[in-house]
Amino acid sequence: MAGTFKYILFIVVLLANTAVLAQEEPSKEKPAKKEKKKKEKIPENIEIFPKIFLVRPRFVYPIVSINVSNRLFGKGEKFSYMPAMPGVVGLSLKIKKVYVSAAIQLPPSEALKKKYGVTKFRNININIQGRYVNWGLFYRDYKGFYLSNYKRYYPDWNVDSLGYPKSPGIRIIEGGLNLGFNFNKNFSMNAAFAQGERQKKSAGSFLLGLSERYQRVEADTGFVPPSQSDLYPNLNKLKYGDFISTIIYLGFGYQFIIKKVHFTPVVLVGSGFQIQSYQQTDKKRFWINVPTYATAKAQLGYNGDHFFANLIYITEFNTIPIKESRIRLFSNWLEFGMGLRF
Repeated sequence: MAGTFKYILFIVVLLANTAVLAQEEPSKEKPAKKEKKKKEKIPENIEIFPKIFLVRPRFVYPIVSINVSNRLFGKGEKFSYMPAMPGVVGLSLKIKKVYVSAAIQLPPSEALKKKYGVTKFRNININIQGRYVNWGLFYRDYKGFYLSNYKRYYPDWNVDSLGYPKSPGIRIIEGGLNLGFNFNKNFSMNAAFAQGERQKKSAGSFLLGLSERYQRVEADTGFVPPSQSDLYPNLNKLKYGDFISTIIYLGFGYQFIIKKVHFTPVVLVGSGFQIQSYQQTDKKRFWINVPTYATAKAQLGYNGDHFFANLIYITEFNTIPIKESRIRLFSNWLEFGMGLRF
């Protein structure tokens, strides 16, 4: 885990040095003319902070969960798997226009291990949140889940002594790229979520995005509850599967401003195509299917001249349809952070 973060920090610092060298190349334009052009590019509703250093401690609670339902109406019960998550603490630094973040997982308590099991996970996000364009690379790897709605399948299960029914062999891997576009110069996703600048008045925008993602599902013999195995025959035989999706999504975001307090809800929905290759106990299958995608995020924050803070919640899901089954992979992200500019 530590080695992964060191590698990411090395790449980010290398990019930062490249960006700084590019900015320090001599310009043939006169300083006054260059400064005038820079000011003309900044919309009237956006305020840029002159401070170039930023530090932001944060607490994050990331979760990847699994929800399974039957695509044949009236057949099969829904079941859900959750990870055992203690939370993550980290630190973000900004030097000029470059953001560097690192975080460590909080150690799980013995009581949490007994009740929910152990989830081994990595959740890595690299984001550049611009005013008009934002992109993000993500990698999520979660292994070990527990059946959250166990009562309908195990009515006599003693959760006090046994904890929740656990499936340590279930593993979800996701990685990809999200690219988003904002079409209103007076609306800034950067001001809302990264707080790298400030939006002066309330404004919103139509949003467009593209997501390219790879997902892998590794199952074990306990993935489908015993009473549902006949209703989910293909999923019950699943050993592992690889799924590559291209998704286009549309939506809207709006930032409400009251002095230096801001609230921003964003909703996006979309679909695309998905290439599927999965191994069952008796055969290997290849298929092309149509996934659905939705994400909603919101933040509430204060963005002062020196001090700033915000609370961010993001929920996202996309589907993996397999014959009679619909697997929904949810990614939830709760973050609180505060910091200083100087």
